[in-house]
Amino acid sequence: MPARTAFFDTSAIVPLCVGQPASQKARQAYRGFSRQVVAWTTLIEATGALYRAVSLGGLGQSNARRALDRLAQLEKRWTEIVASDRVRDIALDVLRMHRLRAGDAIQLASALVWCKEKARRRSFVCFDDKLGAAAQSLGFEVLGG
Repeated sequence: MPARTAFFDTSAIVPLCVGQPASQKARQAYRGFSRQVVAWTTLIEATGALYRAVSLGGLGQSNARRALDRLAQLEKRWTEIVASDRVRDIALDVLRMHRLRAGDAIQLASALVWCKEKARRRSFVCFDDKLGAAAQSLGFEVLGG
């Protein structure tokens, strides 16, 4: 049986590291796929989200250390789509077509590079409504929020 693979946006990675309303759904999605693909920016975005939670008082230091350890474990297992001219070009096209933040355009462009720009209902795990809608409009099957 071939490995089940899905693209995971940062919004699906952070709930795997720290308790959030989306954590249960994120864990179910994670268990449902033997391979996870992410954008090269995912580790940076997820780390930033965890540090922001600490500075805003929503995450204590000991929980932050555990969350960062969990993130490091996840990173060992995922496949990363690296920065490239193609990712940049697709991200620029995505920005023209959809009202997304630059980071989300990079995420979506990375997913498109992963599937050679043929989404054909490939799985895209995401808990961001705007990004999810854009991914769905491009042919991905969006799982999450």
